[in-house]
Amino acid sequence: MSRVVAGILLGAVTLLAASACTPELPKHIDGNLTNGWPAMAEPKGWEPKADMCMKAFHDSLSRSMYEPVECDRGHSYETVGIGEFTGEAANAEKAPAAGSAALKAAWSDCDKKATAFVGADWRGGMLWMGVSVPGSVSWTSGSRWYLCQIAALDRSYGDPSLRSISLKDELTKNSPLKYGCYQYGSSMVAIDCKKAHNSEYAGIWNAPANMTYARLPKADDTIAGECRKVIAKYVKVPADGNMKYRTGVAWDWPSEADWDAGDHGVRCHIWLDKKKVTRSLKGTGNSGLPINYA
Repeated sequence: MSRVVAGILLGAVTLLAASACTPELPKHIDGNLTNGWPAMAEPKGWEPKADMCMKAFHDSLSRSMYEPVECDRGHSYETVGIGEFTGEAANAEKAPAAGSAALKAAWSDCDKKATAFVGADWRGGMLWMGVSVPGSVSWTSGSRWYLCQIAALDRSYGDPSLRSISLKDELTKNSPLKYGCYQYGSSMVAIDCKKAHNSEYAGIWNAPANMTYARLPKADDTIAGECRKVIAKYVKVPADGNMKYRTGVAWDWPSEADWDAGDHGVRCHIWLDKKKVTRSLKGTGNSGLPINYA
């Protein structure tokens, strides 16, 4: 805008100067239209706000779609952090696409932010995490952020639920969202650990980054072995060959879309089959999971 105004001023002054037969210009105008102009600033688009919630999630988020609300009002998604694309990703003509190295790196950063926000590995609860990037117009306008959001689910791998309270430090509490004890038959039914049950969530095995979703159904032996290590650490027994005589294993993994986005967390559960216990087995050692050769 300053260039246009200066040009108009110069034209007016030149016209007046010609009519008055004087060549002098005002001190603030040098008469050179091609020299001394400050460089144009890099375009900077809009940015979402931290500590806000939303009713809807968008992989590609435009300004017109962005409708933040305070987290004490009805919402389904909560912002847990905002990051910024840099380097080659930031210089690209388009925002990073699903499956790209840049978006996977953003997912990994959001994974850490989500865990810090809820107070423990967010996958230890009925939670979902997603990453939004700027829409095409926003990206062209200079936006380079990525938005980390989580949602509480109505069941394991279920749908986002409507809330009016923040998830901050949720997994540090005795939260109904935390995975715990189950009666496992054809499905896993959550139950108070003081009541008879045959299954308990023990933790996450993070599968290698190069493990494809298509390989999962063919990797039973690998997953069982890795989950037994997770269970051994949880119960506090040796992670050795005797683990297969202590407990069976049940596990589940995220959707293909979430796996491809970066979530390679396989949830590992103790499974006692027909045997039942009436307490949590966390830290119980040999008394909780004795060796049964028979």
